[in-house]
Parts: sequence; C-alpha cells; structure tokens
Amino acid sequence: MTRPAPVDALTAWNAPDLGEADWLLPLPPACSRALDTLTEGAARGDLATRVTQRVRDGRGFVVIRGLPVAGRTDQECAAMCRQLAAPLGAVRPADPGDLITVADNAGRGKTDLALGLHTDRTPAPRPPRLLGLLCVRLAAHGGDTLLASGHTVHNRLLTGHPWALPRLYQDFHFGRGTGFDRRRPVFQRHGTALRVHYNRRGIERAHHEAGAPLTPDERAALDAVDQALTDPRTVLRLPLRPGDLLLMDNTVVLHGRTAFTDAPDPQARRCLARVWVD
Repeated sequence: MTRPAPVDALTAWNAPDLGEADWLLPLPPACSRALDTLTEGAARGDLATRVTQRVRDGRGFVVIRGLPVAGRTDQECAAMCRQLAAPLGAVRPADPGDLITVADNAGRGKTDLALGLHTDRTPAPRPPRLLGLLCVRLAAHGGDTLLASGHTVHNRLLTGHPWALPRLYQDFHFGRGTGFDRRRPVFQRHGTALRVHYNRRGIERAHHEAGAPLTPDERAALDAVDQALTDPRTVLRLPLRPGDLLLMDNTVVLHGRTAFTDAPDPQARRCLARVWVD
C-alpha cells in the first residue's frame, strides 16, 4: 500500500476556523417566497453551479437558507428537496424513510437519541455521493446537526496514530441483512481524492452478523477514529433552521445529531426531508 499522505485541501477543516461565509448560501427574498422562481431552469441551474462549487471546491458542504417550507405539507417539502437536488446528479428513488421523524420511522432505527458521526451507507451497491437534509420543523429542544471532516480525521491520525491507518485502508464489513453486506475501507484513495466511509455501529453489527468479530487491533484502529471525532476542534455544531437545506459530500463529511425532545403535538414534531444523489 502507498504510504498515506495528508489531505491538503479546504475540505480538511477545523470547526473553530469556519464562519458562516464558508458554508452558507442564502437565497434572494423572491426565491424564499415563491418556489416557482427558484425551480425555473436558469435559476435552478445557477443554484446547482454554486452548490457544486461550494461542495467540490470548498468545505465539502453547503447550507441553502430560505427555502419556503412554511405552509407546505411534509410530502411537499420532500418533493421540493428532491426537485432542488435533481440538477446535482442522479437522485435515488424516494423511500418512506426520507421523511425523518421519530414516530413515522420507529421501525427504521430513527430515535430521539444522539446520533454518532457517520457517513450514510444505504442498501445500494455503493454509498451515495451526496446527502441532502432539508429542515422542515425543529424539535422542541436539541436536535442540532453535527458535522466533521473525514479529511481532518485522516490527517489527525497520520500525525497522532499513524499505526492505525494501514488497517483503516483495508476492508471492513459495512451494513447488515440480506443483500446489504458490503465491504469497503474507512479511507480509500481514488486518484488524488480521498474517500471516507465510516459508521462505527454499522461496522460492529456487520462484523458480528458476518461471523467475523473485530480483532483487538481493528477495534483499536476504530477507537482512534472515534477519538479524533470527539475532539471539539473537529466537530461543527450546526443548528439548522426551518427552510435550511444542508447538502454535503457523503464521501468526505460525516454527520450526526445531538439528542432532542419533541413537542407533544405529533404535527409539530421534528422533521427533516432527506435525499441521496449519485
């Protein structure tokens, strides 16, 4: 294996160094009020260009602020999310789990507990290239989005735990269940690009169900990743607002969430619309 090299790019960021200008893309007031203005061909193409530049050549993620979600149903918001993502690539088929609320997704592992930093793995042959999350409604308390740069984690390991990287460049089991046993490394070079795939809980469950328990050395390597992800300099806390659409490179940026408390009214509970793009 080629000796791991540090990632020298804007995607290798530390949270304290970022300001809103690094990731925020506010919409003009006219677009915030009328979806038709935003989804017309020229306007949508211009927005897609700006998003692609921010994600590919910037920090690996962007937040479009000001989408008109007020007065729309959850399903209409999900459709709007998919419509805006369409110019960015091939949008994966809609799934009932794309509307993320606790009550509607109790059987899909959706809870109000904190969610560790991870990349999405999905049942498809490969993880999605982009992940989009549109904030429809906030929780009564908590539920902030957490982001971390996988490139920063890689660089931290290269400096502080270089012994862990050779194993992390080798395959782990990801996923579980029929047709969902995927093998891939945590870090993988594609030319000059470094792709990151990480889900500690998914890795542990997949290894258990594959009858291949993690070895002490493998656990130690994954523990080194988790240690880097607990560093306050690594994690950006991002309280999304209703109408915020977060788009991120799912092969670079890890995402998670703080625990939250929902409102008593089922119609007022926290809701995000999700989209995956290849």
